[in-house]
Amino acid sequence: MDSQNSLSMNGGGDAQALLDHPGGGQMGIHSQNKILRSDFPKDFIFGSATSAYQVEGAWATGGKGQSNWDVFTQRTPGKIEGGTNGCVAIDQYNLWKEDVALLKNLGVDSYRFSIAWTRVLPGGRLSAGISKEGIKYYNDLIDLLIFEGKIIVSLPSFAFGNSVIG
Repeated sequence: MDSQNSLSMNGGGDAQALLDHPGGGQMGIHSQNKILRSDFPKDFIFGSATSAYQVEGAWATGGKGQSNWDVFTQRTPGKIEGGTNGCVAIDQYNLWKEDVALLKNLGVDSYRFSIAWTRVLPGGRLSAGISKEGIKYYNDLIDLLIFEGKIIVSLPSFAFGNSVIG
């Protein structure tokens, strides 16, 4: 993405809100409607971020264990608006190649994603076994992200195997 491409944020509405916000810092001094890459330092990293639970789906695939969020959303569907859960999400588990292509086309410099403990350690503990399919999924995703550009991985502290708390 060259330095003159504008960032599209919900059709520009969020960008305008940033410009108009009284506490918007330097953003408020600009008179333009678009935020350009050139408005940021050259070493600024533009990225995208997701949470495994919110994007992966495939909640019962490849030996994945149940997370505390799986249990919560399935047992108490009224607690989440619309009764939604992460069983399918946006199906990144099955569409990861297409998702990486979308990130490349978007022109981001990095993609921060989380690793679902329950996909790697379905039993919640190393002694309960490691999911080879879960490791393969993350290895394949990481390998493609390395090939295409920068990645940032996080291990979430708020989503863990239900067996740990169950």
